[in-house]
Amino acid sequence: MSSEIFDIAIIGGGPAGLSAALTGRIRNKNVAIFEHMDFSLKLQKAHIVDNYLGVPQITGQGMMQQFLAHCSAHNPTIIKEKVVNIFPGEGIFTLVSPKATYQARSVIIATGVVATTIFQGEKEFLGKGVSYCATCDGMMYKGKDVAVISYTAEGEHEAEYLSELCRTVYYLPQYKEVPTLRSEIKILNEKPEAITGDVVVQKLQVNKEELSVHGVFIIRMSDPVENVLPGLALEGEVIKVNRDMSTSIPGVFAAGDCTGKPWQIAKATGEGLVAVLSAISYLGKKDK
Repeated sequence: MSSEIFDIAIIGGGPAGLSAALTGRIRNKNVAIFEHMDFSLKLQKAHIVDNYLGVPQITGQGMMQQFLAHCSAHNPTIIKEKVVNIFPGEGIFTLVSPKATYQARSVIIATGVVATTIFQGEKEFLGKGVSYCATCDGMMYKGKDVAVISYTAEGEHEAEYLSELCRTVYYLPQYKEVPTLRSEIKILNEKPEAITGDVVVQKLQVNKEELSVHGVFIIRMSDPVENVLPGLALEGEVIKVNRDMSTSIPGVFAAGDCTGKPWQIAKATGEGLVAVLSAISYLGKKDK
């Protein structure tokens, strides 16, 4: 576990997360940004952005580079790891990644939207055979059969690791690049449909067959936030927030696409600003 306790942990390095981090650092707070991908790939793919006030006719990639450079100049701690669990404690939050454990006094969730559907059975079997982190849970399946459903090439490393532990590893890539994996890993180019079992996971239903497995690892760019932080109130599929971007859990704030439409850059940066000011106010009251 890292010995450092951050004032504010920001989950996500898109426009909302970077906006929050920038103001957090300007206000002299110890800020960590957790960003395991490449800083809003969705925005970087935009050909031209022309509705962000004062920055006309800029590419999405160019805009993201400016956001990142501006934020980085104020030296937040950037941690290139994916947060898979957040545990609230007494005045402190514990954040777990596949590599380490961190602590923070407040949290801002800026993870964007999960662009994939939640599988039938995924929520019911979370912790009972469904996992989002092979490094965290792989040892539980030593000598057993598992499936890895991955929406990013990041899942290839997870499958390689599991192949050292498990009897059988099925790899179901849901992205375009062709994976190159160890010969003992069984690559299936099929669509997963449902996770089933009695008390624990027993089968993964795909479009052509049924796989008998003890575990299913799902690797997405971002995980369903209610599974990362249980007890977080939602409004439909997005995080329920108040006008100050506070959530149902004291000390946790949210900003950007994860709070709902409109999915616009100006909304995200504005909400990031509001969220971090609210987090700073929350910390100030705790320190009195």
